[in-house]
Amino acid sequence: MIAMRLVLFFILICCASVQPLRGTTLLRYDLVALTGHAERVFVGTCKSVDTELVHGLIYTRALFTVKETIKGDAVDQIVLHLPGGQYQGTRSHISGMPVFSPGEDLVLFLTEKDELGHAWPVGLAQGKFRIEQTGAVAKARVFQALDGLTFYTPTTGAAKKTTESLSLNGLPLDEFLSMVRALAPPPQGEPYDAR
Repeated sequence: MIAMRLVLFFILICCASVQPLRGTTLLRYDLVALTGHAERVFVGTCKSVDTELVHGLIYTRALFTVKETIKGDAVDQIVLHLPGGQYQGTRSHISGMPVFSPGEDLVLFLTEKDELGHAWPVGLAQGKFRIEQTGAVAKARVFQALDGLTFYTPTTGAAKKTTESLSLNGLPLDEFLSMVRALAPPPQGEPYDAR
């Protein structure tokens, strides 16, 4: 009986001392870095989101219609293939990966294509700005969802958890896009296709 109590006490101590798992640690990007690292920046709408198995791993396929290209060559649609999602009752979650919903208006900052031919949002969730109509006059504003992300600060090497939104949150869309346009070089190179 005493041995059983000691085992239970030990298990309780171990459980109490375990810290929750942390999310993905990312390098923090400001608007200058987001725009500079982006191969493509566009304003668009998420048309559809589907999941599929690729070599036994769950991937989400998101289709976007492009309303305006800010950086990169103009295309009508872009398809992203990102790891994670929910497939036939199984969920694969990647901390820091943005989530997309059909009908959602957004501004996306995309990397160049990886070795599989797929682009990613720059800085994962940092590369997605959701557009919302706010206020009585329904003015369009941009918002980032960075809750729970941890950012690496190169100067100190320390990781800091972000609890407050980026200062760009709530910025009027037209002002935000003007800032991005001022930072983006004119389009160059081959036509871009994220499919």
